[in-house]
Amino acid sequence: MYKINWKLFLFVVFAFVFVTVLAIIQITTNIGFEIIVLPQFAPALAYLLTILLFKDLFKPIKINFNKIVFVKAFIAIIFPLALFILTCCIGVLVGIDVKLKDNLFSIIIAGLIAIIIGATAEEIGWRSFFQPTLEQKYSVLMSSLIVGFVWGIWHIAYFRNGIIFMSGFLIFTISYSIIIAFLLRNTQFNIIISSLFHVSINIGFAIFFTDGFTDGVGNIKLFLINGFVWLIAAIVITLSNKNYYLKNKYE
Repeated sequence: MYKINWKLFLFVVFAFVFVTVLAIIQITTNIGFEIIVLPQFAPALAYLLTILLFKDLFKPIKINFNKIVFVKAFIAIIFPLALFILTCCIGVLVGIDVKLKDNLFSIIIAGLIAIIIGATAEEIGWRSFFQPTLEQKYSVLMSSLIVGFVWGIWHIAYFRNGIIFMSGFLIFTISYSIIIAFLLRNTQFNIIISSLFHVSINIGFAIFFTDGFTDGVGNIKLFLINGFVWLIAAIVITLSNKNYYLKNKYE
């Protein structure tokens, strides 16, 4: 298991290197982020490089359709948006001016394909490879905490928003990781479910958090509320399913 640890560490390093390189390429070539977000391909590229170097770590990307997948895919779309709506309701109650983007529907439709492609590319690395490989040694809960933390700090561009924002963002990514781990139970880490969950997250960001999370102090406060809303949801789900989260063998 020691070998898996250092090999996974290299996967994380690859993910950070690729995200940096792809961000530089996107900026220097002036490719619009509304067209495609190149850094989102970093986890998938890190996965490909890792399994090329270490064939014993190969994890197939699971894609299958059945009744359970259909139901969980529906939940994957609805649940994140419901938590975002709850966040905004709380924000309004505490006096935060919640603003939505103009021409929201057209923006989402125009960028939907890019959102789906980017979300899938990320989940290939994070939830189809990193999470199940970690679960060969650690519990579901510990694996989710590790993936959520690494995934959070992997968004290195967000550090420009300050420590308060990043604290809320890490609370969110860790909570997200715990929740999606439960939704992926008994699905062999089906990429359809994790990708749709991620797509719903990105659409929620587009709706409720304008201008890439930099729209003044109000948005930062709202994002802190969002982090704690997700944390409470993660705690409730974990306490209700302690046996699942504390075991090591993944399903």
